[in-house]
Amino acid sequence: MKSLGVIGKAVAAQIAGWLIVLGVLFVLANTGRPMPSVWIIGAIQAAGSMAVATLLRSDRWWLVIHLIFSVAVIVFRQTGVDPTWYLVAFLVLLFVFGPSYRSRVPLYLSNQKTVDAVSDWLNQQGFPERPGAHFLDFGSGTGSMILGLAKRYPDQQFVGVEAAWFPYLVSRLRAIGTRNIQIYRKSFWDISLADTPVVYAFLSTEPMPRLWEKAKQEMSPGTFLISNSFVVPAIKPQQTLAVNDERQTMLYVYRL
Repeated sequence: MKSLGVIGKAVAAQIAGWLIVLGVLFVLANTGRPMPSVWIIGAIQAAGSMAVATLLRSDRWWLVIHLIFSVAVIVFRQTGVDPTWYLVAFLVLLFVFGPSYRSRVPLYLSNQKTVDAVSDWLNQQGFPERPGAHFLDFGSGTGSMILGLAKRYPDQQFVGVEAAWFPYLVSRLRAIGTRNIQIYRKSFWDISLADTPVVYAFLSTEPMPRLWEKAKQEMSPGTFLISNSFVVPAIKPQQTLAVNDERQTMLYVYRL
């Protein structure tokens, strides 16, 4: 199903959801049963599109979008919201998540337990004692990972790269006064991974093969790539770390 692409899967799931609705309405009309309310129709469409998106192996964030999209449309229609607010909402989302369309990376945030797990792993690798070592967050979002680590390892350098404006600005504000952090707003793919002993990434399924190729070309032997939740296809991680959090996060450690 990869040939459909991210947007193709989303459109296909939405169309399938409405076809399911039409099928249900057709059956009810032919059996003489009462038609469902608009809210039930919206729920059927949402559940159907989410189910189809799951079969198409869409990323989890798309499942949430499919689940709430139709219901949200009904809510706005029922409340008589001025159409201008649709444009405002679109512009806000474009500002926050605009680059995600090109990078295929939604805004995932690393929680505190994940920061703790990565910190424990760094300690095991002797990271704090390595002079000049630095840590790169490839898609740093609002800076949760690098901010948490920078406070624990004040003698090491932490670099974040974020493409979307809003998370980047939030991370810059949060990093004020923290001297061992650098944050750049640019495409992930424009940043060099050379001379970086540890790269951390919390992306999505789609960019992982490209990230692995970039890591192989630019990172030195013996360095590490840590991926939160998403594996590199056909490559066995050297180590898998289970994070004891609500979402049962898995960290996949690859040694170059």
